[in-house]
Amino acid sequence: MKTKNIFLTAISVLFIFAACTEEKIIDEPGVSGKGDLVIELSPSSVITKAAATDKGYDYATEEELNVDDCWIFVFGESNQYITSQYFSGDNLLAADNGYVDNPGPNGESQTYKKGYKVTLKGLNYGTYDFWVVANPTESNDAYGSCRSLSALKDIIEGGDTYKTAFVDKANQLVKVGNKSATFNTTTVASPIQIPLTQLAARVELKVRVDIPRQLLGGEYEYEGFPNANGVLTNTQIDALTGTHSRNDDITNAQLQEKDSNGNFLYTYFGHPVKVSGKEPKAIWVNSALKVIKHTKYKGYLLNEIQLTVDDIRIKSELKPLSVTVGQLDNSVFEPLEEQISTTYLFKFYTYAKDDLTIGLSGKLQEAAYSVSQTGTLEKAVFVNDKYVALVKKINGGKVEDDEVLVFEGGSGWGNTATGVLLCNEDAWTAVDEAITGDPIPSGEIKEYSSGSVTLKPEGGFQVGNMYEASALIKNVPATGSLNIVIEKIQPGGKIDFGFN
Repeated sequence: MKTKNIFLTAISVLFIFAACTEEKIIDEPGVSGKGDLVIELSPSSVITKAAATDKGYDYATEEELNVDDCWIFVFGESNQYITSQYFSGDNLLAADNGYVDNPGPNGESQTYKKGYKVTLKGLNYGTYDFWVVANPTESNDAYGSCRSLSALKDIIEGGDTYKTAFVDKANQLVKVGNKSATFNTTTVASPIQIPLTQLAARVELKVRVDIPRQLLGGEYEYEGFPNANGVLTNTQIDALTGTHSRNDDITNAQLQEKDSNGNFLYTYFGHPVKVSGKEPKAIWVNSALKVIKHTKYKGYLLNEIQLTVDDIRIKSELKPLSVTVGQLDNSVFEPLEEQISTTYLFKFYTYAKDDLTIGLSGKLQEAAYSVSQTGTLEKAVFVNDKYVALVKKINGGKVEDDEVLVFEGGSGWGNTATGVLLCNEDAWTAVDEAITGDPIPSGEIKEYSSGSVTLKPEGGFQVGNMYEASALIKNVPATGSLNIVIEKIQPGGKIDFGFN
């Protein structure tokens, strides 16, 4: 599928003078001079408002920024209709010139490298109100016969099905924008940049599966040190993290330290640890450490998962962010990635709505599987593990939930002694688990359903905004009823396609 990476920085309007009677440029009294006016669509992928002030900036996707066609309307004083024209295909010319928005969306200078433009030829000099409708789904007859701003605003975009309202992909979402600008001898060489607003709200739901499971084995992998069981000698630890003291003891009191959330700071594969006997030696790592965590489990996995969303609003008027009657009883969505996982992500669109009702369904089966997670640890410690006792315990496949693991103690590093990594038990929570290889299923397949769950952000789902919701599946359904908890809905940040 061909995708145009078009950032609505600018639309340049090509109105061919006297192309037909509908598009005739009107000569107004007192207007002196004519010229060719360029309007551009913004070409940068780095154009969306922050979803939250403390989260930095989130970006519109390349698909969302695409424009296949557009209508452009020009109105004069007292909203007098001047002209309108439809542009598609080669009439949306690529503009490879680079130019700068200063300040850009992130407060710094942003250079835009590509866009689209059209040229409005023979427009009388004057002050106009320009309106753009990009990727219209309504028939061209509705726009072609439109001769007033009020009539334009009353046009209803959308459809009777989700597919016609938002299509299968996001590259044809309707966008609307307007800007008043003066066109004269001074500005004739300057393009007019029109910011557009996406009429649909984007909703992303991350479903995390946290069903109890048995740990069968685990190891850490460090860049450049693919050792068996993920253990390192003291020399290798120094090569990985820099030279540190090797003579520090680690005490039971230190191993019981917790963070502000009540999580143990030093655990081995999520299990708390304690010392039995002589205190082992530790090498403290205070710099960021990139680690890959490989783990084997036996537990339940979700398969053929589907998301059902009720009451998606599928129609909207063009007047500023207004909505009209028209919604679906339900629509079904598949995860963005189809493989079996412990985390699933769904994405869909809706026009303005106070809340949405969702449900999850699919199949549940017990299986043995392996997962891999990559993360950066900000605080960790390598501890001398005498006889590699913790490694053997983890890989023995007999660790109980919340079991406290025991160090045998140690007399020092020596030349061949090995160290295991201890880190915060919550260090990997925010890192998605990716299942590696094919799970080995066992037991019968169970059908499951969550029933109805409500998504309700503060202020509702507003068009032109994005929302991130997190859901947690916490237990194995004994009766086929799945326990799902909505953890959070991040307030929507405006998906802004033009210059701020």
